[in-house]
Amino acid sequence: MVYKIEKKTFDELISSSHFTNEGDFWEKKYWIHLKERFTNCEEFWRYFIIPLTKRIEIQDKNERERIRFREGIHSTLQDIAALHYSLFLNLAYSYNHLLNNRISAFEDFYIHLASTCDLSEEFILRIYINILRWGGKKSEVLEELSKDRFLCMASEWYDKYYLKVYENYLNKGKPPPFRLPSRKYVLDEYLGNAEMWREYKRHSQLIREYRNVIVHSAQIGRYIHRGIRHLVPKKEKIQQYKTWAKIREATKNIDIINSDFISMREQMVSDIIQLELLLNGLWGKVISDMKHLFLHNHNMLIDYNIDFTSASEK
Repeated sequence: MVYKIEKKTFDELISSSHFTNEGDFWEKKYWIHLKERFTNCEEFWRYFIIPLTKRIEIQDKNERERIRFREGIHSTLQDIAALHYSLFLNLAYSYNHLLNNRISAFEDFYIHLASTCDLSEEFILRIYINILRWGGKKSEVLEELSKDRFLCMASEWYDKYYLKVYENYLNKGKPPPFRLPSRKYVLDEYLGNAEMWREYKRHSQLIREYRNVIVHSAQIGRYIHRGIRHLVPKKEKIQQYKTWAKIREATKNIDIINSDFISMREQMVSDIIQLELLLNGLWGKVISDMKHLFLHNHNMLIDYNIDFTSASEK
């Protein structure tokens, strides 16, 4: 049964909902770390996840029940909500490792930060696919790719990855995956040539490369400066210093240390701050597109199982 609600009542509920009063335990605990640079995380949650839940139906304080999905919600929206929550948690995990000096904090930080990138891209991809579906449109990359365009994409893959096939065999016993069309091409179709998207791709690629060295290679070597300051290769330089021998050689030249190495904490802080700012920009486009559809697209409201009506009709 379609849930009917006055638009005025709905708007009041949304405007009064914040992580601090309507979030779960982890959202309340870790939002303080994200709220300055990733404000659009809460904005999306307020407008497009709160309406999926019983928060708009149940006004008592039964938090455990109110955060559950309402009846009749399309499964794809539940998946989007799960992705959004998961990327929030991975940012929270990253902060947890940043703030607590555990023995594996540095390595675990980059594992979760790279997972945030993976989840963010999957989240935006799902949003775009649904925007197309709600509007009755198709993706050229997913459904109408010409042979010439496919071969062009294959050529790009060859130029970027083919020379790494041998290295992958040595390190992992298998070549890198060959997936066309990839998620990146579909997101390029949606986000175009926007500067924020270009910068995000550069930053996230460096984070993933760092994570991959952590996961698949020997322990990243460190240079301990004056017995207390642990320096590691910068993200941009990690491919040059994947072996301890390369790092030992670098420590003989203080100019190389100053240019190619950075304190662990300094890099961690810089990377999570920059990622939050970039995600905030990307979320801005998603929110703008979704808000327009929420007001004007009947198909989207069907998936949300919502009907805006007057008080007399309810």
